[in-house]
Amino acid sequence: MSQYAEKTQKQFAELESINERMKKLTASMDTIVKTLQEGHAGLSKASEETNKRLNIVFEEQHNSRRERYFLDQDINKLFSVYHNRKPQPQGHVMENPYHPDDIKPDSMLVNKARSPSQYQNGNRMSYSETLELENMIIWN
Repeated sequence: MSQYAEKTQKQFAELESINERMKKLTASMDTIVKTLQEGHAGLSKASEETNKRLNIVFEEQHNSRRERYFLDQDINKLFSVYHNRKPQPQGHVMENPYHPDDIKPDSMLVNKARSPSQYQNGNRMSYSETLELENMIIWN
């Protein structure tokens, strides 16, 4: 019976050591769970703050887009008023009626002009080419 008692004491000692290890494991698991919960709470708080910041940024962008839209509308109104203005009374100095985009720079006209060798070969200039050449002579 002493063998049986020794065996049971050994098993009881093993169970005690297993129980102690389990207590240590549960304690470490509890600390891990606590840190995870704290981390989750910190992350949720940080995400709430970033969401607030993002909402502020989006609202500012939206407001700036609205302001830019209304500024563009005002500018368009001013341009339409300027372009649709009534003729000035006589004696008023007329402004240039041509839009700046319609006026070609001299370099474009020079590039389109023919070389003297083309005239010597009997090629005649078209009407538009003669007008361009006259404009070049007048403006230069």
